[in-house]
Amino acid sequence: MLPRLMFRSQTLRPRLAGVPALVMPRRMLTVTRTLFMTDGEQHIYDKLHGELQPTKLSVTDSSGGCGSMYVVEIEAECFRGLNRVKQTKMVNGLLKSELKDMHGMRVLCTVPPEKA
Repeated sequence: MLPRLMFRSQTLRPRLAGVPALVMPRRMLTVTRTLFMTDGEQHIYDKLHGELQPTKLSVTDSSGGCGSMYVVEIEAECFRGLNRVKQTKMVNGLLKSELKDMHGMRVLCTVPPEKA
């Protein structure tokens, strides 16, 4: 299985041992997206991207492709001033109908750095 490549403004962690990490220039990225997405990943990505307008978004099927477990990494300005529980509840609320068909979802929310 080939490693998943993601466009990011930071060094990527390879999924296979011995595969070098990739570094993408910061100017190339506003929202992250894997090169090959499953239908479930694409659906979650589109829904969150449309509602929250994130600066960074990554959706990964961590169940091996069967769609029962996802990892969502999202950075959005709408999270500013909210604690992590409220940020996660906001994401879970948007994906309420999708969560019924999943075993679980890991949500990692962040706020973009303030511009000087």
